[in-house]
Amino acid sequence: MTLQGSSGDITAPVEGRVTVGDEVIGKIAGIAAREVGGISALVERPGAGGVRVAVANEEITLDVSVAVEYGTVIQDVAKVVQANVARVTGLMVGMRVAAVNVSVEDVRVPSGHAAARA
Repeated sequence: MTLQGSSGDITAPVEGRVTVGDEVIGKIAGIAAREVGGISALVERPGAGGVRVAVANEEITLDVSVAVEYGTVIQDVAKVVQANVARVTGLMVGMRVAAVNVSVEDVRVPSGHAAARA
């Protein structure tokens, strides 16, 4: 991912406020989760999609529900999801990510895998 528009591009102070909606934060976190090898998909939850967002005191907490690919080491994949989601979301939103809770809700067999043909 290449970030554009860093704060170093600003030459004069500007009054006003910037608000980033929870939906935007959730979308960023979801894309970051799906970038990780071994993630098959986000798992939609009623009313929350695959990512739940809570913002308090300028800190973000994210609950991410995923499906992993069969044959992956689930704990390892989940740790990489936590790290990637925290890094990308924090950089893009410009806020501290306090926690990324990963819930593995499903395991899926990749197409072409021997178990899928059985």
